[in-house]
Amino acid sequence: MSENRPPAPPPPRAKTRGFLSLQQKFLVGVGIIFLSFSLIIAFLIYSYEKSLLEEAAHEKSEMVIAAVEASRNYVQEVLRPKMYELLGHNAFVLEAMSTSYVGRAVGDRFKESMPEYQIRRVALHARNPASEPRPVEINLIKFFAANPQQQSWKGIVRIAGQSSFLHSRPVYFSQECMHCHGRPEDAPKALLDLYGRERGFGYQPGDIAGITAVSIPVDLALAKIKDRAIAIFGISLFGLSLLYVGICFFFSRVVVHNLRDLLDIFRHGLRDEKELQLLTEAKAKDEIRELTAGAQVMVAHLRVTRQQLEDYAGNLEQKVAQRTEALKESQHRLEEKVAARNQELHTLNTIAELITQAMNLTDILPKVLRQTSKLIPARGAAIYLLRGTPPCLELQCQDNAGQLITQMPIDTQACRSLPDEEVTDLTSSLLEAACGRMSFFACEEEHNCLNVPLICRGKVMGVMTFVEVDFQEITPERRELLLCVGQQIGITIESLQNVEQLVISKDLLQSVFYGITDMMVLLDRNLRIKMVNKAYLQHYGVALGEVLDQPCPSAAVAPGCPLSPESLKEIFHSKKPRTEEVKTGNAGNGEIFLVHYYPIIGEKEEVASIVGYIKNITAEKQVEQRIQRAEKMAALGQLAGGIAHEINNPLGVILCYTDLLKSQLADFPQGLQDVGTIKKHARNCQRIVADLLEFSRGQETEPLLAQLNSTIEEVVQMVDHQFRRQHCRIDLDLDPRLPQLRFDVDKMKQVFLNLLMNASQASKDGQGIIRISTRYRPEARQVQIVFWDNGAGIPPEIMGRIFDPFFTTKKTGEGTGLGLSVSYGIIKDHGGDIQVESEPGQWTRFTIVLPFEAQE
Repeated sequence: MSENRPPAPPPPRAKTRGFLSLQQKFLVGVGIIFLSFSLIIAFLIYSYEKSLLEEAAHEKSEMVIAAVEASRNYVQEVLRPKMYELLGHNAFVLEAMSTSYVGRAVGDRFKESMPEYQIRRVALHARNPASEPRPVEINLIKFFAANPQQQSWKGIVRIAGQSSFLHSRPVYFSQECMHCHGRPEDAPKALLDLYGRERGFGYQPGDIAGITAVSIPVDLALAKIKDRAIAIFGISLFGLSLLYVGICFFFSRVVVHNLRDLLDIFRHGLRDEKELQLLTEAKAKDEIRELTAGAQVMVAHLRVTRQQLEDYAGNLEQKVAQRTEALKESQHRLEEKVAARNQELHTLNTIAELITQAMNLTDILPKVLRQTSKLIPARGAAIYLLRGTPPCLELQCQDNAGQLITQMPIDTQACRSLPDEEVTDLTSSLLEAACGRMSFFACEEEHNCLNVPLICRGKVMGVMTFVEVDFQEITPERRELLLCVGQQIGITIESLQNVEQLVISKDLLQSVFYGITDMMVLLDRNLRIKMVNKAYLQHYGVALGEVLDQPCPSAAVAPGCPLSPESLKEIFHSKKPRTEEVKTGNAGNGEIFLVHYYPIIGEKEEVASIVGYIKNITAEKQVEQRIQRAEKMAALGQLAGGIAHEINNPLGVILCYTDLLKSQLADFPQGLQDVGTIKKHARNCQRIVADLLEFSRGQETEPLLAQLNSTIEEVVQMVDHQFRRQHCRIDLDLDPRLPQLRFDVDKMKQVFLNLLMNASQASKDGQGIIRISTRYRPEARQVQIVFWDNGAGIPPEIMGRIFDPFFTTKKTGEGTGLGLSVSYGIIKDHGGDIQVESEPGQWTRFTIVLPFEAQE
């Protein structure tokens, strides 16, 4: 076979061409065809519409000629014979007996109504000069004289400078015409007197007398036809031009490009100068001829190749054997390279798998070291890591590496001035590798050593050392492989160190986050929960998996969550922290939270997430309310005591004088009745003053060991009859496990009675229900008493004032406003607490809690 030669450059293009290319020929031919087609179409349409015009004009002219001929026939056959009969044969009345005159007169009158029509009756040597023919009419008379078989002629001619449709018929002399046009001697005397003897005589029957012609102007119609034909020519030419462009594009893409691609194959495949010259000469003509020349060259090549194949067939076995031996040797070398490459890839894959499985450097470095040792013909290896400040190389692991330096400080300034001469000791070699350059040296003590830097993004993370290395096996390919492995290990070291730092930071932050006793929530831009602390989970009794990626606030996950959607939207808008106090639940049993919103601004200066810090301040608010209520009651007690002492003395004087007035008005009944009324109201004032004194002094509590359930039952029996009359039902649910307590029975009865009376007054007429229940809570060392009624409830706006002295919603005279205040004081004296909950219009519940330890 012929040896491979570099491809020859493509032959130069011909500077000039003697012939048009295939594409140019095709396009010129198509252009001529399209232009001819447009012209033919326009000409055919012009001819067709012109013929239609001639037909229409012919029909109209036929009608006109028929009308003129009818009038002439009437004169000739009817009127003139009658005139001869009446006047005699020598008489001649021009207007009644001359057919030419009558025909011309009829044409003139016809022209008045239709001026575009011209009707003429003309003859050669006419007696009347108006009947002399025009040149066109003379030619027609000669035409009919020469062609007597023709009965008419029609066509478009130029008359007086304009195109007109002309329709003419010949007029021949008959025997009846000889009386006026034969011999002058036979003509009527009146005719001779009128026209003379020279003109209009000497004809024989059958001679042509002239023609009857009707002409219609068609200039405007022909102009329209021409315009229409030109327009059709332009439209067809435009459409065919578009088709021409499409054909050009299609022909260029489908034919020319493929031909050129095929010719390029020939041009680039030819190597002989003579063949290139042949192809260049053919190229100067067109593509088909060039393709033909290329085919000829290819046939010549096939002929030569066939001859070569026949020559090779003689010594084929010898060449096959040589080629087979060379292939075996190449395959053996290739298999060795593939095996080595597979070993390297397997080692790299193993290292990559170890990197993904390991969680710390202690686990991964020995395994990576053993795998890397398989790539290098060395006795042992070790890995150093660069740590500390100032940096120091510390030996992390080794595998059959003998005595190596365990720790070596690194001077980073020395990396700038490393010598270019050969390294002669292990310390200098390690320093060079720590500066980012692969180094190796040979000596008798440490043998041959190779140090590979472990690099990540230009930063040296450590050094991998190989001892007793065969330097002849360290090819440039293996050096590149070692550098790649070093970079991979360096990336792994940095990644694991970063992960270790992240885990430490995460654990630290998580311990701080979870250790906060107040609730914390992290929300993303879509207001979905990304993280919550344990206080949040404990408060709402949910697991972490139940709240993650849930919308916040969500009634299904965390009912009563104090985070406000409006406030969160405001944070996204303002990008500033916000603090607000939020109350959840009912006015009596709700919770109060202090909510802090902290926006986290992202890279685009937008709020990426929001941290919600929620502090439950319900207990603090309750303590504040109790302190305020205690301070208010103490101040009111002092005020009430002072007022009571000031009012009690005048009341004593009023009662004393009422007794004196009674003795003096013994005989005056009306006066006694009035004094009794004064005494009654004075006693009421004295009772109120006594209550004020009792409220201000705070009487001593006298606790006794008693049963709380029995005390409640006694109070219920006291009011049962009255409540029945009011159709108010009392339901008892008393815990039988309730132990005996130490409390002031009378004062506790006063509290229970006050709550029952308030419940009765607030209950619905005829449908009042009061429920009293007690519960023993040994785990909390408490006793709980609950008074519930289905009354009108307490409006939220006055909920905080119901325990204030003298505050009442009852009518004047129905209460003093001290009942709940006194009850509150009694419960506090027993070390307990009283709370109220209410749903306006639905129900009210008073809950009394007495500590059990204080009563033992």
